[in-house]
Amino acid sequence: MITQWKKVCLLIGATFLFLSGAFPSVSKAELADGTYTIDYTVMHGSDSSASIANDYWEKPATLTVKNGQIHAKLTLNNSSWIVEYQSKANGSFSNVTVLSEDTAADKRIVQFPLDDLSGMTESKIHVIVPDIDYDHHYTVRLDFHENTLTSTGGTVTKEETKEDDEPLGAAQSSDDNEQKRNQDNKTEKENNPQTNDGAPIALLMSLVIVSVIVLLRRQVKQA
Repeated sequence: MITQWKKVCLLIGATFLFLSGAFPSVSKAELADGTYTIDYTVMHGSDSSASIANDYWEKPATLTVKNGQIHAKLTLNNSSWIVEYQSKANGSFSNVTVLSEDTAADKRIVQFPLDDLSGMTESKIHVIVPDIDYDHHYTVRLDFHENTLTSTGGTVTKEETKEDDEPLGAAQSSDDNEQKRNQDNKTEKENNPQTNDGAPIALLMSLVIVSVIVLLRRQVKQA
């Protein structure tokens, strides 16, 4: 009987390994050029809990993908409290780019590059709340929820990727925009990966476990 249970454990373990390879995490190489939305959580710097700063970041985020490079665009509320914000990419921290700021609403939109979506993106923030004499530096991690990734069907412009050779808000010609939109829509239909793989994985695992239990019972009855 113990031998049979060992076989069951080995079979289930092998199935997990197979499925983890069959349904890999989303990397920047797999995302077609375009725009996406994605939910995320601002996590504590060293444990698995959400950071107290999570409520300062509005959800969802907007992702722009151009030539395989991912940029995340996030909205901060209570932005006057966050006096410094650095994001890590390619092994080093750098200041995020401020795309716009609304001082009346105390919000600002920032943008920074992402290595990929499979791991947490480490960030450093400096928070000052003058009214309560609060002044602290934190390390937080952005956990992007890949199963919420949704294509918006838009096109990525130089404005969205904040390239230096064109100022923010510059417009492309309508003909160029229309041609690029049609091409990107065609590319997304052909290449955009399925992003909600949780249900197929759970279904396959359930079928495997049920099958193993049925086989095990049959073998016990025959013994």
